[in-house]
Amino acid sequence: MTQQPKTKAHTKNQDLINRRRFFHYSGAAFLTTAFLSSCSVIDDVFPKSDKPGEEPEVVQERDKTLAFFGDSLTIGAGGTKPYGSVVAAALQGRPVVSDGIVGQVASSIAVRQGGALLTITVEGNKLDGIKPVKITKLSNSFLTTATNNNEYSRTGTVGGVRCTIRRIVNADLSETYTITPATVSVIAIPADSEFLLEDAARLKTATQILWYGRNNIGKTDAETEIMASLDKSVAYITAPARYLVLGVLLESDEGKGTENYSQVITINEKLAAKYGESYVAMTPPSDAEMTAISYNPTADDLTDLANLTFPRGLRADFENDDIHLNDKGYQIVANRVIEKIKVLKY
Repeated sequence: MTQQPKTKAHTKNQDLINRRRFFHYSGAAFLTTAFLSSCSVIDDVFPKSDKPGEEPEVVQERDKTLAFFGDSLTIGAGGTKPYGSVVAAALQGRPVVSDGIVGQVASSIAVRQGGALLTITVEGNKLDGIKPVKITKLSNSFLTTATNNNEYSRTGTVGGVRCTIRRIVNADLSETYTITPATVSVIAIPADSEFLLEDAARLKTATQILWYGRNNIGKTDAETEIMASLDKSVAYITAPARYLVLGVLLESDEGKGTENYSQVITINEKLAAKYGESYVAMTPPSDAEMTAISYNPTADDLTDLANLTFPRGLRADFENDDIHLNDKGYQIVANRVIEKIKVLKY
């Protein structure tokens, strides 16, 4: 018998039968009556592949959040707002989180970001209802800073119980860390229990901008700590990881020829080599970058640029603040980050 050629209607019917089987064998048979009443609905919900024999591909929407982790530079100290908000304003529809604590070194930032493990030991090795319990041991004093006495806190879970850790500075300037459960709990907390930070877990899928290391400079282990902390942080981000690593910013008095200049340059060279296209340099601004923000360098600025540092006109307070930038200085940094995000299609 001569086989009749398949018509379009025959092919469409066979398609429909195959999709009915999909529903039946996937345990979704209870939906078939509703969905199979309209082939167009099925095509919208389970679009057919362009390639023969391939199953429909389920595409999840990418997290658009921009998460900035770092120290005082990340929160825009010296300016009027975090530079991350400038980045977000240029990339419409992008939620932004800026998590920075002034004066912190790279290892503490990596704990807040989630890449570095945080373990705790509490007084009495158990929770006490909804009362604060003193933390007697921390793997990292991740909320500590020597620059202020502010209370800092983070929420997370230990032993499956949601709790808040607080850093409190006492009258004698000593500090205390406490943990308070969100609901009544008296569960045992073994020594060195892992504390899982809520924000860190939530932001794993975000595009992350990591600016670590300024407060490590001048210490003998600066390079080791910065590199190790960034390694852990990048590994923590959900694959395929979308991230940028910013270079260490030179202080105004760390011009070429100084010891710290050499340390910063060496670290930045290693960061550039390791992270490639994901690296954002903190070299002095170019003429084009200054023109883009309508800034005309003064004679003093030109001297600073010759010393390979950010010019004093883009600093917060050249006489009293060696580190921080002003709004125009942060705009330079933001523009570099914006450009990288566009180039890498983050």
